[in-house]
Amino acid sequence: MAFIFASGIALMLLAPLLRRYHQASSVLMAGASAGLALTAFELMRPDARTGQAAIESNRRFYLIVITVESPVLMLALISTLYFKYAFWFGWSVNLVFTLWLAVVLVWLEFFWHW
Repeated sequence: MAFIFASGIALMLLAPLLRRYHQASSVLMAGASAGLALTAFELMRPDARTGQAAIESNRRFYLIVITVESPVLMLALISTLYFKYAFWFGWSVNLVFTLWLAVVLVWLEFFWHW
């Protein structure tokens, strides 16, 4: 699951490199769709072995992912049909979200002590 989520984020980050081949919006849509699909799957089937507090914490995180990735998907759809600058706005939203995830990961890994 984490590999698919990381692959979706990597696809969205590499999307501008495919503008030459007119595939940037499609790759952005694929990455956002992968993130939303995994989030929906995890919201429907929480792992009961982790405990109630972890399930609630994960649910809050998944709602953040849905809040961020839904506009990215919509902007990618708009950029394929109408407005090309919507791609850059969606990509920048995704970039900020990815940077936020990286900061949280580094903070939890190196600076959060029990």
